Amino acid sequence: MRRKLLLPLAGFVALVTGVALAGCGTGGSPAPVPTGTAASSPEASAPAAPSETDPTTVDALPGSAFLRVSVTARADGEEVRLSLTFDRAATGASRPAPFDALQTECRNTVVSQLDIHPGQEPTGVVTSHLDVDGDWPDGMTVGVSAGAQIASLGDGRDVAPVADEPGMFGCSVVVLTGGSEATLSSLILGDPAVADREDLEAALALGLFGFETDAGSAMPVEWRDCVVQLSSSAQRLATEYGWTLPAQWGDGCLIGDEGTV
Repeated sequence: MRRKLLLPLAGFVALVTGVALAGCGTGGSPAPVPTGTAASSPEASAPAAPSETDPTTVDALPGSAFLRVSVTARADGEEVRLSLTFDRAATGASRPAPFDALQTECRNTVVSQLDIHPGQEPTGVVTSHLDVDGDWPDGMTVGVSAGAQIASLGDGRDVAPVADEPGMFGCSVVVLTGGSEATLSSLILGDPAVADREDLEAALALGLFGFETDAGSAMPVEWRDCVVQLSSSAQRLATEYGWTLPAQWGDGCLIGDEGTV
């Protein structure tokens, strides 16, 4: 399934300046501040809603992280802030637990991908950590692109189980059904003749990172205040490989290679 590029949605804030400036400033990890979109007027007894001048702030990107994607999802009058922090990619030998789990639980997806990428083999994994702030709207589900576009898994109470049927790419997108914390992992393929470290970087360059609308959600989702923070290595790959930026996707909060999944 190929993702289509769309025009930005109304009320969607893509912080392109945050992408361009990431890697600059103290510690190479700035905390960009986008402008929030307007919210509907609250009732007198409700807390004041953010105005157009209220900023959305984010913590500095940890020095050990590859990138972070943050966005607010709004459904049925409720808002929840989602944040996904990606670790730097690791070889299968250094992260054996998620590496082995992906090949076991997503066996059919991996076999299908190896048919598409002949001569390659599972090489490593990129892991990410989900943080949620706010009350998750009932019935809302959200899709997550967890890095490498091969096979992905989520470990958490509110991660939907995968349906890895033969030829169906059932592990391509992780689906979140609630607001508990989760850890995600995504499999990296590489060339057996190439050093693993080179494989990892090449796979990340073709990766996709962030949140998107899940077609099965019982609630329509409005996205706002998308913030992407890049490490220096992520910024270099984004520039070198011409990553598609959040506003160009027009849905959710995504950055990375347009590619196919």
